[in-house]
Amino acid sequence: MLTISNLEKIDSKKTLMSDVNLTLHEGEILALVGEHQSGKSLLAKLILTLSKKTSGKIKVRANQYLGAFVPNEQLMSNITVEMAIKDYCQLRDYSYNSKNVKNILAIFNLRKLLNRKISKLSVSERDLVKIAMPLILRTDILILDSPFSNLNEQQAKDLRVLLRKISQELKTSIMITARKISEVEEFCDTIAIIDDGAIISIQTYNEMIAREVDQAKLGVTVAEPNFAAKVVEDTFHVPARLCGDQIVINLKPERVQDVVNALINAHVTVISAQRVLRSLDYQYWELINSRKKYY
Repeated sequence: MLTISNLEKIDSKKTLMSDVNLTLHEGEILALVGEHQSGKSLLAKLILTLSKKTSGKIKVRANQYLGAFVPNEQLMSNITVEMAIKDYCQLRDYSYNSKNVKNILAIFNLRKLLNRKISKLSVSERDLVKIAMPLILRTDILILDSPFSNLNEQQAKDLRVLLRKISQELKTSIMITARKISEVEEFCDTIAIIDDGAIISIQTYNEMIAREVDQAKLGVTVAEPNFAAKVVEDTFHVPARLCGDQIVINLKPERVQDVVNALINAHVTVISAQRVLRSLDYQYWELINSRKKYY
């Protein structure tokens, strides 16, 4: 449905994105996960031609309609939700179908807002309206840039269920960006991790789940993770990875007391230590921090 090959973006002689290769298949949900300014929103804008690429190819399969949610896209505040949707349909040469519109809005629990002015909606309600719009047009490829950022927990949960249903029943291909794997895990098919404008990992959700349990690792939560990682590597000569305020060490859990003693002797405050089950968040932070020098 969507193929990205050797994509590069250079601005003012600074490389913002380099050698990005991605494929989005029919009915697939691909999650693009990365920190702030990692390049995930830029990639979404390049696909939507809201930003111009320097080189590479972005190819959409012929006769496929591409719809999107972009957080900073503004709706006219002095018109009603119904008028905003009618204008959206008209701009895309799509016939307004009242029954279809009401059905989609009902899924988002927005039907009661049809005659309300945009200015009277909450931030989350506006976002949901903007997400609903491309679905009303029966979008083949849906690009959602950080759709969960302004939603409460229940709204986010409902949206995940809806997107899974859409991908399965309508074969809609979905690419969704997020800052946390916890926002997209369980309902996505593929997870691509982006850092500093480069895709550093692409795995299926099932592949990442299969690697969750690793009993040959030890996790230690400390007050000074950067220094603690250096102490561990110098003392035990094994890799140590940062994961928030915890360091993950390639040592068996029975070595926990040895590690704690070494850290205390180096005047590091140890908060807790336990066997690590490598959750998706752990795997994410390991990948991100393995690229950084931290001492």
